Amino acid sequence: MMLAGTSVFAQNIAVEAGFGLSSTRFDYTLGNTTADLYGGTVGLSYEIPLVEGTIGLAPGIQFGYFTGGNVNLPFKLGQASFNESYLAVPLDINLHLPISEDIKFLVVAGPTFDLGLTSRAKVKDTSVEYDIYDGALGDMTKYTRYDVLVGGGLGLDVMDAVRFTVRYDYGLINRNGGNLTSGFLKVHRSQLKLGVGFLF
Repeated sequence: MMLAGTSVFAQNIAVEAGFGLSSTRFDYTLGNTTADLYGGTVGLSYEIPLVEGTIGLAPGIQFGYFTGGNVNLPFKLGQASFNESYLAVPLDINLHLPISEDIKFLVVAGPTFDLGLTSRAKVKDTSVEYDIYDGALGDMTKYTRYDVLVGGGLGLDVMDAVRFTVRYDYGLINRNGGNLTSGFLKVHRSQLKLGVGFLF
């Protein structure tokens, strides 16, 4: 996500904005459905060199907002539009591979710790709207706020000033917090993101 160069490149802080796809997959006894939401993230990171000029540790903080319509609800409960926001803390290992004097190739991997801020669903053709963290549709689909995603990506640093990245992350934690469905519904979120960052 937001990645920065090591001190040999004289750039340790990165500020990035990205466009992404956030997919939440619902797997249950009689089938599955996926909520594909589109949106963006903004944030910054700071890189701590581990191996001078090659490997660094880059903690960061990000805010993300995603939205989408006509999402099929689990258990054939109709369609809804969703909007969600997150606060994320990535903890990345960056590998820097110089291609030329002005271009560096970047490989990144690591966990991201997610805190869900908002998650709302509005059922199509009705005025019904739910806060999913409080328990949408009674107690059938209710999210937990916490998730740990693991993933990685690739990037290019240009002239130690601009960074282009692509990254995929997958959530390890079953986000289903509904007591009525705890035994047969699993909810996992994944994210694919394209980003542009500025290095300082």
